[in-house]
Amino acid sequence: MIDTRFYHKLSKIRVSELAEKCGFKMIGEGDFEICGISTLKGAVKTDLSFFGNKKYLNDLKETSAGAVIVTERNIDDVPKGTIALVFPNATVGYAKALNILYSKEKYSAHISETAIIHKTARIGSGCCIGNYVVIGENVEIGDNIFIGDHTVIECGCKIGSGGYIRSNVTISHSIIGESVIINSGARLGESGFGIIPTGQSMIYVPQLGRVIVGDRVRIGSNTTIDRGSIEDTVIGNDTIIDNLVQIGHNVTIGNMSIIVAQVGIAGSTKIGNGVLLAGQVGVSGHIEIGDGAIAAAKSGIAGSVKPGQIVGGIPAVDAEIWKRQAAFLKSSVTKKKQTNQ
Repeated sequence: MIDTRFYHKLSKIRVSELAEKCGFKMIGEGDFEICGISTLKGAVKTDLSFFGNKKYLNDLKETSAGAVIVTERNIDDVPKGTIALVFPNATVGYAKALNILYSKEKYSAHISETAIIHKTARIGSGCCIGNYVVIGENVEIGDNIFIGDHTVIECGCKIGSGGYIRSNVTISHSIIGESVIINSGARLGESGFGIIPTGQSMIYVPQLGRVIVGDRVRIGSNTTIDRGSIEDTVIGNDTIIDNLVQIGHNVTIGNMSIIVAQVGIAGSTKIGNGVLLAGQVGVSGHIEIGDGAIAAAKSGIAGSVKPGQIVGGIPAVDAEIWKRQAAFLKSSVTKKKQTNQ
């Protein structure tokens, strides 16, 4: 059940109209106005659901949903009386439907009386600026931006139009593109780890670069992106960064890459376009990860990765080698146990 205390009521629309807007092929008799979104197991006749994982095949066959988004291969598994909405990728189809049924969060243009905005800052039209927000000298804020409570945007930063910045975010030394989402607690533009031990003391190397964020980037809660030391730290267009990610100084990440939770990327690493780093991957500094590369969860990447290569393990190696290593280790341990018995 979707709680209307947190999400507005869905936009009422008939199944046939939704199918037309989303490009679904509609198979089955009847039509109805969608009143809810639900799981296959919990759905009723006025609900829309989707089948995106083969583990739930029995739930699909027994669902009471009025309509289900499926792929071609599962049309015959849809029960009689349920409309099949056919799309090449059911999960993508579900996302398209949700973007119609539950439109983007709405807010009214408003600047809180408690916000502290420097007189030289430029604020675009249609912005919503929350309680106790601090906006520094010469900051540029584009049109139609939401800035949540207690967020701090320090001097000189620039943020493009259409962004959504949630509460308790701090931004410094940063140039941010359009339609960027930054979730609560994120820190952009803090100083990198520029420490040199001399034997007698620790010498801090001043960090003089910036953070450059492209368009349509999503940055998760409590993620930190350090500014560059001299060159910039750069995040490309349409890249998605999950919660609790650490990105060091001078790192560059290309377009449409995915960085999953608890990844740590050391300084001056170059990551290409369309790269996937799964959860808790650790990446050494001053290496390159090529376009389309994939690193399995908890991989420790100590050297450069070729474009399109899939790696795993600690230290990370090609996925096929990693699988053989794991199988050999398991076999060796099993044999040792049998010998000792």
